[in-house]
Amino acid sequence: MANLRSLDLNLLTVFEAVYETGGITRAAERLALSPSATSHAIGRLREVCRDDLFVRVGQGIAPTPVAQRIYPEIHRSLEALRRALGEAQGFDPATAERGFEISIPHPLGPPWALAIRERARAEAPGVSLRFDTRTLPVAHIERMRGAELDLLVDWLTPADERFVLRKLFEDEMVLIARDGHPRIAPGATAAALKAEEFVRTHPRPGPLPEPILRLLRTAEEIPITWRLMVSEYLEIPYLVAHTDLLGFIPRTLALRAVHDSPLRIIPLPEAEVPIPVCLAWHETRRTDEGHRWLRDLVAEVVMAEASPPPG
Repeated sequence: MANLRSLDLNLLTVFEAVYETGGITRAAERLALSPSATSHAIGRLREVCRDDLFVRVGQGIAPTPVAQRIYPEIHRSLEALRRALGEAQGFDPATAERGFEISIPHPLGPPWALAIRERARAEAPGVSLRFDTRTLPVAHIERMRGAELDLLVDWLTPADERFVLRKLFEDEMVLIARDGHPRIAPGATAAALKAEEFVRTHPRPGPLPEPILRLLRTAEEIPITWRLMVSEYLEIPYLVAHTDLLGFIPRTLALRAVHDSPLRIIPLPEAEVPIPVCLAWHETRRTDEGHRWLRDLVAEVVMAEASPPPG
């Protein structure tokens, strides 16, 4: 690995300019330097790289294979540094060029991600967003600590005091059945569920919030027969609509599902427990203006999307 302590990083901006303009004089004009100062800087960088970097070809110069190999990384690093320094002085969504990653393990993660993406495109066309909507996220807490993941929208929130939580709305788990189910209809009691079979998702690792624990205790008391395990909550409405299986899903998802499929919500008061859905981020991002813009945008979109659909 090269020792950067002895390297003048200004040499990299000179290298970038010479590579992109194809000449010492044009690079000097871009950098507001003299041609001799620009040539001297390239000479110093040649010593560091132990390569000519640029060779004369006719009336101009051409990069050597070493220069061609190192330019993409140098250019990418300088661009990231320019963006970081620019955003430290303020964040303008209309002109910003930055990337963010958002994890939404909530079952409505996919449609929420699309809505967030469209809103962000309208406000900040140069901002790039990546989403992970798996119900079973991978190392999301560690990734937020390491600044790889910017935001989390979830009902299982970090317990670490270094994380900031912003409550968006309250969801709850409700029971769904297909229209025309031969035994289950509105008014069904918990006792009537003993003879039924259910579909559920694989449990998430880690401690569960009290509302989910209460739902599981209800399942133990009935008791509920879990017949089919799936990976995502989005799979449950489809299976319930085409079988006699029953399932518990978040009310936000159920309201969409019954609007689009032959399903109905079965009132079961002892199982309908409020579950706060929160926005979470690491406290080191608290004063980041770009991050503040992102979390405000995500909060507005999610709360709007979580509202009951019309009709």
